Amino acid sequence: MDFADADHTAATGRGREGRQRPWRGNLAPLLGVHAAGHDFGRSRELEHRRDGQGLKHRAEQAILESLPWTHEQYEAARTSVARGDLDALERSVRQSALNAAITFEEASDWLKVGTARVLARLASGDLFAFVADNELLFPAWQFTDDPGRPVLHQLSTLIEAFDDDMHPASILGFMTTPHSSTRIDGIPIDPVEWLARGREVQPLVEILGVRRLM
Repeated sequence: MDFADADHTAATGRGREGRQRPWRGNLAPLLGVHAAGHDFGRSRELEHRRDGQGLKHRAEQAILESLPWTHEQYEAARTSVARGDLDALERSVRQSALNAAITFEEASDWLKVGTARVLARLASGDLFAFVADNELLFPAWQFTDDPGRPVLHQLSTLIEAFDDDMHPASILGFMTTPHSSTRIDGIPIDPVEWLARGREVQPLVEILGVRRLM
C-alpha cells in the first residue's frame, strides 16, 4: 500500500455496511489506543469548550498549529480566524486526520498479521490508533516501507507523551512538521523521518512536554 493514497484508502475503508468490529469490549486498557478510546468523530468541538467569544485561545492555537504551514500561511489563517472562519478551518483540519488514517483491516493487511496480533501490538503500544465515529483508525504516519520494521520504532514511548486532549489532527501536524530539536546535518526534519532514521525518541518527548506546559 502506498500511504500517499491514504485519502482514497480511508474513504473507501470507512462506510462499509454490516462490518463486524475486530475487537470486543473496552479499548481503554490498550496502551496504543489514544485517549483511552475517546471517540473523536462524534463531537464537533476540539477537546476544549467554547466560551462566549468562540474557541478558547488554546484550542485556536491547536487548530492553527496542526498543519505544517509557512509563516505567511499561518498569519493568513489567523486573519481568517479573526473574520470568523474558524469553524470551516476546524472541520478541514479535523478531516485531515481521518483522511490520513487506515482501517483495522487495512492495518492487518499491511502488517501481514491477524486480528489478535494487531490487538497485541495495540496493547503494548507498538501500534497507535484512535477512535472516530465508533471505528478504530490507524494513522498512516506510523507505518514504514521496511518489511523488517513496518512500524516506527520507540512508538510506545512516544505515544505515552501525547496528551489525551490532543486531537489526532494535532498529532498528525506534530509528526509531519520539522522541529528545531530534530536536526540531521543541521537541517530540521519531522518526527516521522527522525524515528525512521533510528534516532532517539527523547527529543520528541521533550517537545511534547513543553507543549503540555504552554
